[in-house]
Amino acid sequence: MWIFIITLIIGLLVILFARKFQNNHSLSTFASEKASFAENVLYTFEIVGEQSYQHNLKKIAGPKARRAKLYEVTARVVSEPSNSFDAHAIRVEIQGLTVGYLKRQDARQLSGHSIDKKVPAVINGGWLDADHEGSYGVKLAIRHLDDLR
Repeated sequence: MWIFIITLIIGLLVILFARKFQNNHSLSTFASEKASFAENVLYTFEIVGEQSYQHNLKKIAGPKARRAKLYEVTARVVSEPSNSFDAHAIRVEIQGLTVGYLKRQDARQLSGHSIDKKVPAVINGGWLDADHEGSYGVKLAIRHLDDLR
């Protein structure tokens, strides 16, 4: 009887570890493609412009690898009134490097406020295999824009 129970426990552990280390590019089968989970923190707030800052994201997260990365960081979200394209722009930086911006409509909702807030964030993606290459992306762990005021 004990041998059966121990074998069952070992089998379950093997399955759990195999799922954790399997090679797929999704971060969670329970979340939508727009959500990332790490350490019980939900990173759902998407930013834009990361494609223009791939070189900065690579400096922070390291070179692309076979598996997608999930790298937890602290992001600084800061108003950028001197932005020549949008006076309401709100920049997102990690380790002092610009990695993207809030969406224009989100930034406009915060206009009139001077934003300078540190929030949990995650850099995800960045895989490279024989068939595909994934860009780095950034998501913030905020639930509402009001969290930035």
